Amino acid sequence: MPDIALVDRVLAAAWRRDSHLHGEGHWHSVTATGLDLAGGEPGADPELVFLFGLLHDTRRQTDGRDREHGPRAAAFAVELHSAGAFELEAGQLDLLCHALEQHAFGGVSDDPRVGACWDADRLHLPRVGFAVDPALLSTAAAREPDALSLAAGRRAEAISWGALIERLLTDVAGVERR
Repeated sequence: MPDIALVDRVLAAAWRRDSHLHGEGHWHSVTATGLDLAGGEPGADPELVFLFGLLHDTRRQTDGRDREHGPRAAAFAVELHSAGAFELEAGQLDLLCHALEQHAFGGVSDDPRVGACWDADRLHLPRVGFAVDPALLSTAAAREPDALSLAAGRRAEAISWGALIERLLTDVAGVERR
């Protein structure tokens, strides 16, 4: 399960953490939105969306076009996992890597675990002047009428990583009780 030690390790090694477009503030928003979506999407994985939100843009070299940032983020995830920074089952790690590698290529996924990750990022496209195309949303939760406004609200929040971890723990406990 992700913890604050993992977050600290990622933040210390992240590239362009201070970027106003793709930096830590965006990672917070995507993580919070991913947890929102996972809570409303059957089959979504809160732990996976947390890790995706934290890692997805940590290997950007530029705020412009950087088609390889997703594959670099996936390699970073494998490095962290191999070093014992977080634990996932092999299938979960494969899904996380797939979600990271492909998140910027405009696909959709029938798998709610991957779809919630991609949708969490896509719902924040308005921050860079792009409209969200509903045809490119993978989950029913992201297509809800209030999903865009909830995502915008997440961008306006100052939420700590500690609070996001607490929320993750609560969400995972709720999933396990179902």
